[in-house]
Amino acid sequence: MNDHTHKILVALDGSERAFRTIDYLCSFKPFRKKKLVLHNIITKVPLCYYDLKKDPFSANVTSEVKAWEVSYKAQMEDFMEKARMQLIASGFKPEHISVVIADRKNGIARDILDEAQKGYDALVIRRRGGSQTLLPFIMGSVSTKLVEKAEHIPVILAGIQKVNHSLLLAIDGSEGSKRSIDFTAEVIKDSECRIVLCSVLRDFNLYDEKTRKVKPAGFVKSVFEELENAIKSAENALEKSGIQKKRITVKLIEGADSRSEAIISAAMEEKCDTLVFGRKGKSDVDNFDIGSIPWKAIQGAREMSIWIVP
Repeated sequence: MNDHTHKILVALDGSERAFRTIDYLCSFKPFRKKKLVLHNIITKVPLCYYDLKKDPFSANVTSEVKAWEVSYKAQMEDFMEKARMQLIASGFKPEHISVVIADRKNGIARDILDEAQKGYDALVIRRRGGSQTLLPFIMGSVSTKLVEKAEHIPVILAGIQKVNHSLLLAIDGSEGSKRSIDFTAEVIKDSECRIVLCSVLRDFNLYDEKTRKVKPAGFVKSVFEELENAIKSAENALEKSGIQKKRITVKLIEGADSRSEAIISAAMEEKCDTLVFGRKGKSDVDNFDIGSIPWKAIQGAREMSIWIVP
């Protein structure tokens, strides 16, 4: 990200849950220096309903449909104004908050993704919206699509855990991990945030299934050296962004059965409210839209905020 006032797209559906997103933005102090676009997609009644005007017995139906549309838009405008005022009261500049209420074109998720292409630095969503959903159990269908398909922009899943400005960054030395560090450093620049740099190593399997050979001597040492270099680079990037060295902690976990569970446990032990991942880690697979560890963290750390950086 360049040195400018970052612009964040905030997807809202007007529900009570959506106000929790506003609460999150108000609570995380570094966001107050950013520009926000509060965005809503209105799903209008299909045009076929207005064909009922041709039927004299359906006149009341069409008038009720039109009244519903007008009422719904008025409710969204009222919601957005309340959200805007709450953000201003928490410290956001009024001129840095704008509102977009758009008609649905290609589907809610698709329309949000299209909007996100217009020069934003991050997209803020919730795991679930106001409507009830059974599939999947933790994530709403729109949120799932956004996380899967937003490959060009960092996605911030706003949690409900109390914000204490403590972030755990998952470090594995991958390019995605490096970009997540750079993104975080820019967002929290010159703040009092506390950072935990966490690397997790599972038990080493020295037999390479692909080559059917034992991995060369020094393999374990090279892995540790690579992680040490990645952590040192992360520390340097954070310190350059104005984070004091005393506010940066390093946590190396060895012999974990599950890296995602180990990361979540580490975050809980360190009392972190936010987990930060690169979109894809070391085991990058082309036909997966997002790495398995971030997905498992989304499912397992239900109350935490999750940042996923491409």
